[in-house]
Amino acid sequence: MDDLTVMTESVPGCRWILKGLEELVEWARMRFKPAKSRSMVLRKGKVVDKFRLNIADTAIPSISEKPVKSLGTFFDCSLRDTTSIQSTCTELDGWLKSVDKSGLPGKFKAWVYQHGILPRILWPLLVFAVPISTVETLERRN
Repeated sequence: MDDLTVMTESVPGCRWILKGLEELVEWARMRFKPAKSRSMVLRKGKVVDKFRLNIADTAIPSISEKPVKSLGTFFDCSLRDTTSIQSTCTELDGWLKSVDKSGLPGKFKAWVYQHGILPRILWPLLVFAVPISTVETLERRN
């Protein structure tokens, strides 16, 4: 068992399921690591930090305290892609500047762009809802 997601309609229902899962895992002589877990309680589409979930009398940190990374995406309390898109843009700027400062001839720079930078930038463009205007500004950079 590597990853486990518990989704319920109510916080008491989630606490009840977590308690049952904890008993099953203890029976198998394993244990959950609350420090590596994250909790997210949504009320009317907003993240609420009012409720605390526990495993083995240890509080599970919420995504507003410690954002979680999954498939290259950071999930935080805003539940938006803007921070991930901005970090992708800054990473691209750094990569382009390092290639420009490398002193390589033009055809080698083109090879690095095609085989090094382009594959790294395609995944975030596929995963996030990137506006066309942002993609156009990325295309205009060096």
